[in-house]
Amino acid sequence: MAIFWVLKNIVSLIVNRINSVFLKQSYHRKQCHFRSIIYIRIFRKSMVDNEETGVIQRLLSVGKLQIYKYIIYFVWVVNFIFTCADVYIYYFILKDHMGCWNCLFRSYMIIALTVNVLMVPLLIVGFIFIYSNLSGEIRIVIYATVLFLATWLQMMLTILFAQQYQIVGDVLRIWMNHKSLEFYERRCQCCGVLGPDDYKLGDLKIPKSCYKNGSKMEEDLYRSGCSTHSIKPSSPIIQVISFVIQYVLVICIKVFLIILLRSKTQRTSMWSERRTEMFGSVKN
Repeated sequence: MAIFWVLKNIVSLIVNRINSVFLKQSYHRKQCHFRSIIYIRIFRKSMVDNEETGVIQRLLSVGKLQIYKYIIYFVWVVNFIFTCADVYIYYFILKDHMGCWNCLFRSYMIIALTVNVLMVPLLIVGFIFIYSNLSGEIRIVIYATVLFLATWLQMMLTILFAQQYQIVGDVLRIWMNHKSLEFYERRCQCCGVLGPDDYKLGDLKIPKSCYKNGSKMEEDLYRSGCSTHSIKPSSPIIQVISFVIQYVLVICIKVFLIILLRSKTQRTSMWSERRTEMFGSVKN
């Protein structure tokens, strides 16, 4: 009987030991399964949060791009109007000076008119670039640089035309080439290079343009020479506003380009992070 009782206790101890081992293993498996479920939920939640954050960031960047597009459209329209006004002003100034033979001031007006006429297709190309958004960052950078240089040239011409133009060079050139000084004599109410005696010394007849209203009366004769006069420029308010608005347009395009590059960089970094999380979780 004692031997039977000992064997029975040994068997019961073995069974209890085996049961405890199985219970520990099942508990460990359940704990591992529970942890994996928690990890998966956390990962899914982080993925959803990342996607929501990415969507919000994309919406913000797209919103900024649209806002700056509208600003650029408004500035572009104003700039286009003032550029057309510049073309109109320079055209009539050039038309008024077409009667001056080989005048340097007329050459300046031709350059100014050419620059402003070329600005019209340049502005149209820029509008197409921004509106279509298919030009790429490099083309926008090149366009902004060309627009900046053209605006700088316009500013230099405006500063040049704001100064009084001394006509002594044109007067001497016209006189040395035996051309008529009628244009300056009528405009500046002058006669000859230094005065009406220039015609007398050259055995030339004093033209009608040396008299007030062409009366040929001695009391209406202009006594001053044309070389002592200068052309007073008109107020360059339109031209100044034009190139200032054009500089604003260049700045707006630069800001638009910076926002566009940042939005693309954010999309690329978000995609790389998401890909790293997905493939990294699979490897683990």
